[in-house]
Amino acid sequence: MAHSNTFDERVSVRALDAVHDFFAYLLPVEAYPFSEEERPPYLSILQELLEALERTHSSHQPVAHEILLQMWKLHHAAASKQLSKNGAAWVPMFGVGVWPHKPAPALWTKEEFESFTPGEVPRPPIFNVFRLKGQRKATASVPSLMAGRGAFMQIGVQGNPDEFYSRCELYFRTFITEPLHLAYPFFFPLLDFEGFASLSEEVADRLLKPVQYYVRESIEDGGLLILSRSQLHAVFEGLHWNVQEHRRI
Repeated sequence: MAHSNTFDERVSVRALDAVHDFFAYLLPVEAYPFSEEERPPYLSILQELLEALERTHSSHQPVAHEILLQMWKLHHAAASKQLSKNGAAWVPMFGVGVWPHKPAPALWTKEEFESFTPGEVPRPPIFNVFRLKGQRKATASVPSLMAGRGAFMQIGVQGNPDEFYSRCELYFRTFITEPLHLAYPFFFPLLDFEGFASLSEEVADRLLKPVQYYVRESIEDGGLLILSRSQLHAVFEGLHWNVQEHRRI
């Protein structure tokens, strides 16, 4: 493998700028996907983080914890086989991931199709995501089986998660026009830090108002992106992690 993902004895997290009422952090990784040998320490760190986020954001109000997978990353290390094997318990629902700071998803044009260069990876005409709707007990194994490939996402939503997806659908249907995309049952905002920071306050609030935290394996950011309504410095200190202040990616 060309890269090496290693972690020091003390985990370091970068504190990014606070934007749209979220505190932003990044757990840098050398690259996704991890090899099977490299995954265990990362998975241990991720599990600590998710448990801390769930404790932090569930202390004052009920929060539903939603797990999603970025489908275009599921070819790594037979992740799709894990999804098939556990599908009955995880209950995956097929939807569309949308970058709110980019043009609407669209099928390839004739010009794009004719100009494809062998060896180059064309842009995905659609960013499909799976929402895992299985019982909480059943989906508890998802991080350990699926994370580390650049596919894992988890959010904490105050209130009914279906209302969050309805908010997203109402917004994304204002500019998505492709019938193939509109036929899917739900839409989910794909965020990297720079794209999130570039959103207007109105759009950020419209999409994420009930969201208490947002975690995404973000190849665009070079690591695990963490957005939280609560400042997490004390949480990271409790985990004995180091926080690097005010470093933009």
